[in-house]
Amino acid sequence: MAESKLRQLLRDLDVELQKTPGLDEKQRQHIATIRQEVEAVLAELGSPTESKQSQGHRDRIGEALGLFETSHPNLTLILEQVIDTLAGMGL
Repeated sequence: MAESKLRQLLRDLDVELQKTPGLDEKQRQHIATIRQEVEAVLAELGSPTESKQSQGHRDRIGEALGLFETSHPNLTLILEQVIDTLAGMGL
C-alpha cells in the first residue's frame, strides 16, 4: 500500500513539475535528488538496513522543503505527503 502511494506521489510530483514555471537550476537539482531519495527508499523496502537508510532519505527530503515552501506551495504539499507516507511506514 505505502509503496504504491509513494509511486503515485512521484507521478504527482512529475505532473506538478511540468506545471511549475520558474524553477531555477538549483531547485530542479533538489527535486531530482528528492526523486532519487524516494526511489532509493522504494528499492530498499524489505532490506535488513531499510530503517536506518530510509531515515536519512526522509531527513534529506525534509531539508529540501524549505526551498519550496513559499515559492511553490503545491510542490511543498506533495513533498510533505511523501514525508508523511514514509513516517507512516515507520521510516
